[in-house]
Amino acid sequence: MMKNLLLLEEDQEGREALAKVLRKRGFTVRQARDEATALAILAASPPMDMVLAGATERDRSEFLADVRERKPQVPVIFLSDYCGPEARLRGLAFGAFTMSRSLNFYINMRPVGLHELERLIRIVLGRRHAGRGMELIAA
Repeated sequence: MMKNLLLLEEDQEGREALAKVLRKRGFTVRQARDEATALAILAASPPMDMVLAGATERDRSEFLADVRERKPQVPVIFLSDYCGPEARLRGLAFGAFTMSRSLNFYINMRPVGLHELERLIRIVLGRRHAGRGMELIAA
């Protein structure tokens, strides 16, 4: 079964390139250039199985709160180029770096390793589909 991914990324070229690769790997990808569009797509049909969030206009914790309010069970993977210690601490403060009950994950790398990203997407979606509990996973 094809999985529906929502890709939020401000950079059009990067967003389109990543969407193209993910489609070739068998995913259906809806694209959003801003948070308002992403939240509208999340509210529409067909339902999204996962959110991949690159750059966001607001603090990521605010975007995550909006996603959780609307679709609490949808996994969110943050794609980030912020690797410094301060950014990591901020990420920890709002539930990043884990996939426990909140189904969040934070990838601290750019450019994204496509094989690793695809593997992570499939692992998260597989665990969610199988109803297995989310163990701590960090990259």
